Amino acid sequence: MTSIKRVGVVVNTIYSDYSVTFMKGIERYCAEKNCSYYLFPLEHGKNSGIYDYHCETLLSFINKNNLDGLVFASSTLANNYKSDLPRLIESIKMLPPIPKVSVGLEIEGIPTIKINSDKAMRDLVCHLVQEHGCKKIILMRCDTTNFESLDRERCVLKTLTELGVPINPKWILNGNFLFDNAYSSMANFLKNNEGADFDAVICLNDSMAMGVMSCLVDRGFKVPDSVKVTGFDNVFETSPGELNITTIDQRIDDFSFGAMETVCALIDGQRVEPLKLEEAMLVVRHSCGCKKENPDKNNLDAESIKRRYDIFRLGGNQLYMLHYFLMETQTPVPLDNLYTRLHYSLCLFDIHGMVLVLYRHSVYFERGADFKRPENANVAMTFFNERTYERPDTEFNPNIMLVPPEINEKLVGGGYTIYPIYAENFQYGYMLLKLGRYERIFYQSVFELISKEIVTSIKITGEQTEKNSLKNQNVTLEQYSEKMHRLSFTDEMTGLLNRRGFYEYAKRQIQKTLAEGRGGLVIYCDMDGLKKINDTYGHDVGDRAIKYEAQVLKTIFRSSDISGRLGGDEFAVLACDMKLKDFARVKRAMLAECDKINSGSLEPFTLSISVGCSEFSSAKDDIEELINIADGSQYEDKRAKKEAEKKKKKPWWQR
Repeated sequence: MTSIKRVGVVVNTIYSDYSVTFMKGIERYCAEKNCSYYLFPLEHGKNSGIYDYHCETLLSFINKNNLDGLVFASSTLANNYKSDLPRLIESIKMLPPIPKVSVGLEIEGIPTIKINSDKAMRDLVCHLVQEHGCKKIILMRCDTTNFESLDRERCVLKTLTELGVPINPKWILNGNFLFDNAYSSMANFLKNNEGADFDAVICLNDSMAMGVMSCLVDRGFKVPDSVKVTGFDNVFETSPGELNITTIDQRIDDFSFGAMETVCALIDGQRVEPLKLEEAMLVVRHSCGCKKENPDKNNLDAESIKRRYDIFRLGGNQLYMLHYFLMETQTPVPLDNLYTRLHYSLCLFDIHGMVLVLYRHSVYFERGADFKRPENANVAMTFFNERTYERPDTEFNPNIMLVPPEINEKLVGGGYTIYPIYAENFQYGYMLLKLGRYERIFYQSVFELISKEIVTSIKITGEQTEKNSLKNQNVTLEQYSEKMHRLSFTDEMTGLLNRRGFYEYAKRQIQKTLAEGRGGLVIYCDMDGLKKINDTYGHDVGDRAIKYEAQVLKTIFRSSDISGRLGGDEFAVLACDMKLKDFARVKRAMLAECDKINSGSLEPFTLSISVGCSEFSSAKDDIEELINIADGSQYEDKRAKKEAEKKKKKPWWQR
């Protein structure tokens, strides 16, 4: 008996027009050849959310224990990584040595299937100019950093030049490959160029072509009689009575089907071509004035275009289901009560299978850092039919395998999409879902909602466990209240006291210390150049710098000292029994710790902290006054550093 091949498929999103069409070829191959696939959506790019970087951790599951081979939709990944492209290519090369195939982007050492659309693009331009007599053409492209858009634009402009048809640079518009953006871009053009005489709009993908057509007919243009519109990709249904866009067929699903054939051949030990080039094809339809399926209705109208767009991209029933889910989940529940609700929702969303894996402990993870997956995880829930779900409660190591062997045996037929369960900078596990008939953008929203609901339940369960633990230990109400009180005084980012907590505890400790006839110092700390770090590298990097500042305080000061974050990069320490003569030693130790962090980290910034202090006594015991004095002393330290830096930059004869 031949084992079923398991192939990983890496795409940028599950819901883009390209990815939806790409997956049709994958699913067709799996159905015909009895394969299974795991879909890895990286969710990377300028349209992704602030915490979508968690999806990149899914790449750590790519190994020979979980997969037999791997297919990359590399052209769309390249467009979304842009300046990070070298990092993407390096990440692909560093993956474990299993058979890999790239679709679209040539990567050294990996077989590639690539589409050549130059001839088809040239044929489209020639068709408009020579067959329809178009001479005044608008080009609707993506932005200038999109690799595919640049290639298509280059071919259009080159062909127009060869045909002697000039194009006004102001008639090259940006639609960002999106329906709404293209609609707005076309509307702005018409507003700012009233009476512009143009006879065709070449759009570099089909979604933009739909947006342009909707905008034109809204403003009284007749498409295709007065203006021809063309697209690129052939990703929508185009049978009679549907969209009828003249476009270029990249045969995306055929290429993904071919990629599966290639990777499976590699898995079987066969030799394959390092580079396979295929030609795209021009598909002529109604939007340029050819092949009018309905002679009584020669022009497209806005209502029909928008209605078709709604059918393809929205889906009222799906919106209703999301509404129902949100209504049902208004009241958070512990994990034990969540599973029944979750099972019902999965059936509602036409999800045919699910495996929910939760880590024993949440994992803190920041953008750009190395993700260290915990060694202990639990299969909390499985769902493989509409009637029931199971709670296996099976412990396993997710670093070795994606799911335990007994669960893996049930993941047959079709494919599963993998998605992390996360909230802000913490990851709690992941889920595998077998998707149904609805739109992929709908399922993307479902992933995020389910993930949020699971995290909420985990937190509620943790709070209940904490309360029960305290009760079981016979902790008094006063002790419990004190613990909750301390938690309310903690700074979440650094684990130190927050401003309120520092002032509260410092006041008490100062009075207690003075009552015992002792004294001490209040030390004020402020990072050098945080604004520059935030402006240059972003606030995520700035937050890491603040955490390093807190790390310095935790290392240098004693456990008996009281340290707190007052806000931003401002910290304070109450050091009882420390003398003014000790302060110079503390500064040197902090400087040495900063140097140690700077030499050992790969951060783009240099950590530097300015410090000042004030001494408390029975005559000077107000914490706010002490902080202000220490702040002034810190400012002098910062000013001295700036003067020294200026002097250092001057020529030696001016110093």
